[in-house]
Amino acid sequence: MSPEEYLERAEHYRKAAEETHVGSFARFHLETMERSYRTLAQSEAALRSSVKRAEALAKLEPKEEQAASTPGTDRI
Repeated sequence: MSPEEYLERAEHYRKAAEETHVGSFARFHLETMERSYRTLAQSEAALRSSVKRAEALAKLEPKEEQAASTPGTDRI
């Protein structure tokens, strides 16, 4: 799922907790689900960002260092 989809689910649970007339037990669990989906959205966004940063750093690495760090490409 994308971060946006996780945030949509979080919003769904937030509205359910606010708009429905449920007891404190159910409200607690709806709020917990909202927090969980918000955490998932943040985690997914951070993961996607870290992948992009790693790819950008790999492109900046000099060609000689890339060859030296690649297994099986030892020069004699």
